[in-house]
Amino acid sequence: MLSMSFIKENYFMLVYAVTLFISLATYRKYYDTALKYFPIIIAYTFFNEVLGYLVRTYDEISFFQNVKYSNFNDVIYNIYAIIFFCFFYFVYKQLIHNSRYKKWIIVSTIISLLAYLISTIFQNPLETNLYYALAISSWLLVFCVILYFKDKVQQQEDLIQKHNLMFWVSIALIIFYSVFPVIYVIGYTDYDTWTKYEFRSVLRVLIVIMYILFIIGFIKGRRLAFR
Repeated sequence: MLSMSFIKENYFMLVYAVTLFISLATYRKYYDTALKYFPIIIAYTFFNEVLGYLVRTYDEISFFQNVKYSNFNDVIYNIYAIIFFCFFYFVYKQLIHNSRYKKWIIVSTIISLLAYLISTIFQNPLETNLYYALAISSWLLVFCVILYFKDKVQQQEDLIQKHNLMFWVSIALIIFYSVFPVIYVIGYTDYDTWTKYEFRSVLRVLIVIMYILFIIGFIKGRRLAFR
């Protein structure tokens, strides 16, 4: 049985689990679309958080023999972020018609990967989250979402498509990743401000909002509406 303290502290993990269940239950709606691997990303997110919690909480669970690094879990989040961003860059490249926008997304992907590579020169990815690279990649993802909506305008399609799963996913991503990088960088560079304004709680609320929007998309989405 999960303790109430664990649930209270990590309630967002339950949201991941619920979203994963609903994504699988509605998979027939989008199994042959650009989002066909989305449930895998959600599952990866959930299990990555569980593993991160275990490493952070229990000394006997560690990636390193050195006691100094026994509770360090940043490396799994750095790897996760690269996979997560590349997945969505690929998704938007698949969905966009405008060839110039496609090239911009390819350039964005390269910039994101270079940001992580360059960050490893100045930061140890085993000891800390590569938060500057994460911020750059986040805003590049927002840029890709904007290109997606601009492409829809050019294709003379409605921007608000309540039965299109991609609409809800895009809204969720643009809301979360417009704000998340600012909060996250503050957490690593100005811890007093992070604690003063309880940004940890703000971040978790934003996570819940994003995943609720994903859930709405899975439930309201219709197979023929996806594009």
